[in-house]
Amino acid sequence: MVRSAEEIYQDALQLNEDERELLLLRLANEVQGSQENNGWASPEIEQAWMDEIEQREQLAAEGKMEWIPAEEVFHSLREQLRK
Repeated sequence: MVRSAEEIYQDALQLNEDERELLLLRLANEVQGSQENNGWASPEIEQAWMDEIEQREQLAAEGKMEWIPAEEVFHSLREQLRK
């Protein structure tokens, strides 16, 4: 049985704030993406992100990356958006 958007929305309201933000980002990415480009706006953007991911993986492997807990990142972003 397929659930209506309203039912899903009402369920989403029961999630905590971080989970709702994650859901929103995932839905926004889904809307922006397409089957043709695997969700990327262009092959150039996809390649740029793949390069960035590779660089970050290398820094992490070398112990040269500062890790910031997600809670701190979301809190900081919320504060910036409130300004």
